[in-house]
Amino acid sequence: MTLLILLITLWSLPEAEDPQKANEAFNQGRYAEAATLYKQAIESDPDNARLHFNLGNALANAGESEEAIRAFEQFKSMTSEPENHALADYNIGRVLADQEELEQAAEQFRRSLRNSPEDEDARHNYELARQILQQQDQEQQQQDQDGDGEEDEEQEQQSDDSNDESENEQEPDDGESESGQDEQPPSGDPQTDGDQQPEPQMSLEEAESVLEALEQRERELLRDRRKESDEEPGRDERDW
Repeated sequence: MTLLILLITLWSLPEAEDPQKANEAFNQGRYAEAATLYKQAIESDPDNARLHFNLGNALANAGESEEAIRAFEQFKSMTSEPENHALADYNIGRVLADQEELEQAAEQFRRSLRNSPEDEDARHNYELARQILQQQDQEQQQQDQDGDGEEDEEQEQQSDDSNDESENEQEPDDGESESGQDEQPPSGDPQTDGDQQPEPQMSLEEAESVLEALEQRERELLRDRRKESDEEPGRDERDW
């Protein structure tokens, strides 16, 4: 995210070969090379605060955000002038804004304004960062509300489906079992005790008469069998 072009203020250094080459590389857009040359210059002159500030600018443009912030913080620790702190805080805010860390960026722009209340760029970027943060909060709240609404709608639909299934269930009719078939008494069993018929009883005279008839029938059958046996051929005879 681009809020405002990064400050690239380069302070003139004492006549020295490495700082001048670093400045030339920076102005030509060769930021990684410029950062390397500034580090070499810092090795020769470690107490020069301006070298750390310029190193931070080169690193920020080269995409080395974390290292750039450390260089700006080192610069702040080496100077007590409010306007220098304002410059460093502004550039730190700019780096954080590029990383979309808007809350921290807004805080850095606010610090810059404390030391330089007349800085319109810092004020503009601070207000812009706060507006974007507020818009993001509103969008997140709207998404949460939409998500809750969809969840409630889904639960309501599930409840309606459950009610429909309950209404479709039918109770078995009277006289029917749960399987829907009429209950029948077991086959061969009397339905009621009152339907049983009494067995007929035979008198003694009738029993004797029936027995005598059976014996007479048996004698006749025996007599017929003997007669048939006398007429059959013997076992040794051949019946051609």
